[in-house]
Amino acid sequence: MERSRIDNFKCPLYKDFEELYSNSFPVFEQRTQKQQKEAFSCLNYHLNIFREKNAFIGFIAYWEFQSYIYIEHFAVSQTLRGSGYGSRILTDFIRETSKIVLLEIDPIIDAISAARLRFYKKCGFNENPYTHVHPPYREGYKAHPLIVLTTQRKIAENEYQQFNTDLIQLVMNKSSLL
Repeated sequence: MERSRIDNFKCPLYKDFEELYSNSFPVFEQRTQKQQKEAFSCLNYHLNIFREKNAFIGFIAYWEFQSYIYIEHFAVSQTLRGSGYGSRILTDFIRETSKIVLLEIDPIIDAISAARLRFYKKCGFNENPYTHVHPPYREGYKAHPLIVLTTQRKIAENEYQQFNTDLIQLVMNKSSLL
């Protein structure tokens, strides 16, 4: 499997990313074009896409901080889900860093969300106990509760607070919320 980095809208692979992104996440969890441009300009932000034999498989959009990596968005092509690509991508990603990898998932309310939690636990993630609310990406939408998952171990309260501050100030660029 090949990994490539996208760092601007002009990259020929951006259209593949954009199509999967818009089909995999509800609009209130998606960056606007302006927000995506701002993310590209930040050194902490990385957008990696994965291909095999020139076929688009999926992507990870993540933010690297001093002590952890935050996966903001992760998706595998809908036609390839359930075929092991997601596990391979995540397992390799986690293996390549000594840092804690952190991500968020929707609360467990049905069979699909329960299966998502099982998938991430199988990939080595731990559920954290903190009440977490993700700020809205777009005007007109409300913040939404999510579950914080981390590799290696559950994080301490101060580590969670650092993540939440980084999320609001840098990832979401909403310093006024603090």
